[in-house]
Amino acid sequence: MPTHALFLDLDGTLLDFAPTPAEVVVPDGLPALLAALASARNGALAILSGRTMDDIDGVTGAPFPAGAEHGFVCRDSAGVIHQPITTTANRPAWRQALDDAAATMPGVAIEQKRYTLVAHFRRAPDHGPALRALIDRLIAGVPDIEVLPANMAWEIRPAGADKGRALDWFMQQTPFAGRVPVFVGDDTTDEAAIAAAKAQGGIGLNVHRDFDGTTNAVRAWLARAVAEPQP
Repeated sequence: MPTHALFLDLDGTLLDFAPTPAEVVVPDGLPALLAALASARNGALAILSGRTMDDIDGVTGAPFPAGAEHGFVCRDSAGVIHQPITTTANRPAWRQALDDAAATMPGVAIEQKRYTLVAHFRRAPDHGPALRALIDRLIAGVPDIEVLPANMAWEIRPAGADKGRALDWFMQQTPFAGRVPVFVGDDTTDEAAIAAAKAQGGIGLNVHRDFDGTTNAVRAWLARAVAEPQP
């Protein structure tokens, strides 16, 4: 049986980006591929994504262990939810300010999550700097809140958790403990998990640096891992 634990990002890694998260298309066969990878590792596969837990399950088709909202909400292999963060960046005044700004910026979309707020500007890249300036003003002087640059988006989130810390947490849990971590991601939000995997003697891969920059290449690599089988 493979001795690796597999950690995977979704958007930009397994899924092609779309103008909004709701428009992302799940490739045929992806849920079955993930199930096969998990089975070959005795369940040691986790999704680490900026999406909410419900969104993750909608993509994967099964409730895999997962770190949602960049690791703020973790679900272990028994299905138990762990929420180490007690504060939230989804605050009414900030939501209203972002919604008001989006109303004057065609193409900008504001996404609400349980702990975070995300300003997407993929359809309107020229508005990115103005959105960032607004967010910086909103969170100025709030020490437990930070802004995370994502792929054509700004995410306001509580400080103190990231995908790297989520990976470290999973590596202390069954069935991940004692295995070699392998993480694949594509974005600045994934660099902490890439570093964490390497720090634990594992492998941290970036779609653009280590593949050909396409999600298809990642899925093909994972399919070979099922067939061979190895991570």
